[in-house]
Amino acid sequence: MVVLLALHRITCLAPALVTCAYGAYRSTWANLGLLLAVAAWNLALFRVARQRGWFPAALVHLDVLLAGLVLMMVTANLTTDVTVPNWGNLVVQASGSLVGAALTRPWSVAAGVLALVLAQSAVIIGYSPGTGMPAPALVHAINGLVCFTLVAGFAVRYLRRIGRNLDRINAHRLAAEADAAADHARYVTRLAHHRALHDTVLTTLTLIARGVADPGRPEVRRRCARDAEVIRGLLGDGCDPAFGTVGEALREVVGEVSLLGLRVRYQGTTVPPDVPPQVVEALRAAAQEALNNVVKHAGVDQAWLTVTGEGRVLRVTIVDRGRGFDPAAVPSGFGFRHSLVDRMTEVGGRARVSSEPGAGTCVELTWAR
Repeated sequence: MVVLLALHRITCLAPALVTCAYGAYRSTWANLGLLLAVAAWNLALFRVARQRGWFPAALVHLDVLLAGLVLMMVTANLTTDVTVPNWGNLVVQASGSLVGAALTRPWSVAAGVLALVLAQSAVIIGYSPGTGMPAPALVHAINGLVCFTLVAGFAVRYLRRIGRNLDRINAHRLAAEADAAADHARYVTRLAHHRALHDTVLTTLTLIARGVADPGRPEVRRRCARDAEVIRGLLGDGCDPAFGTVGEALREVVGEVSLLGLRVRYQGTTVPPDVPPQVVEALRAAAQEALNNVVKHAGVDQAWLTVTGEGRVLRVTIVDRGRGFDPAAVPSGFGFRHSLVDRMTEVGGRARVSSEPGAGTCVELTWAR
């Protein structure tokens, strides 16, 4: 709206600047000086509007006063009796549009318009030849003034109403996004809890129920004690343990699985030390789930875990020589999807399972820098 008001003022002053030396003025230089003063005032007015975001009411009232004075001075400088139109009338119309746009109180708008109407009437009546009121000229001038005031006032109030509606829509959208983010955060928390329970407590209980693990053995009891600590951490909303390096994390996994009777041959001489913590945790959890599956399904007591760093690719491989299975015939359950595939995908990695009945299983976890 500031731009539109500025363009309106330019259209009012541009013709006067172009033709200032060709009008019927008593003093062309006085007219030119007045034009330059009006231009300087407008530059100052719109600079303030740009800095503050809108027009201060005090400057709008001052603009009304200056517009009336400019109209009288331009008319007094004319050599003819033709007072309408002249560029002073255009300045008054521009001031009227500013009054309608910038002032918010109805009485303030009415006072500004009334002051401009009185200035127009005084000029037309005072400088018209003969006696009586020149009705057509007066109606023409007042009509233009009121028209610009109403158009500017309507435009500003319409834009403000549209802006309030957009603000309301944006507020609803932001609230909906906040609710969605909260739902997603709750989902992520539940998923993390499900993963932790699946990879620890559920695996231990499943092995005990199947008779694979004897709850009376000291190592199984130690495993149960660790699982109890996991549950306490989840109830207390504690954080997952942070592992310094991939090697430390995987050796921890090997130690936990060995409590269930699985001997894991670990080899990781080329493990890179500067892997991000979230990648370390994803590899740890995925490897733990793969070894848990060896204990539950492979029917063997030995597995191999190898870590290699080849260029920019980190690869963790878990191999067993157990029963194997047909991957196409087995639906992907929670463990395979969430503990293996999703965990690696979330950190930009991949999980691939290769197996055949009777030929063992190979789980390959890869992450590229």
